[in-house]
Amino acid sequence: MPTQNVNITEAQAEFIRNCVESGDYNNASELVREALRLLKEQKDEHQARVEYLRAELQVAYDARGRGEYIDLHSKEDIRALRAQMRRERLDKLAQLSNASPSTK
Repeated sequence: MPTQNVNITEAQAEFIRNCVESGDYNNASELVREALRLLKEQKDEHQARVEYLRAELQVAYDARGRGEYIDLHSKEDIRALRAQMRRERLDKLAQLSNASPSTK
């Protein structure tokens, strides 16, 4: 396994010592490998979120280009849209419950 020298602060060195002394890690190298694995996982998750958001933005831009959007100019417009969406969800739930076979 390649060796790499790094400079760390005294506080970081103390943290490493405490983790090893507590038995959480067998040695400093094990702790550093775990920290790097977690950092890579975090970066990969962040990149996946960015890609997801970019794709969703593209969907929104495409819909806007087709004229499929609603102009909201005030908080009242937003409240009205939320109320409408809530009513539509409740109506859909009512339809689904009426359409399901009776268990009587």
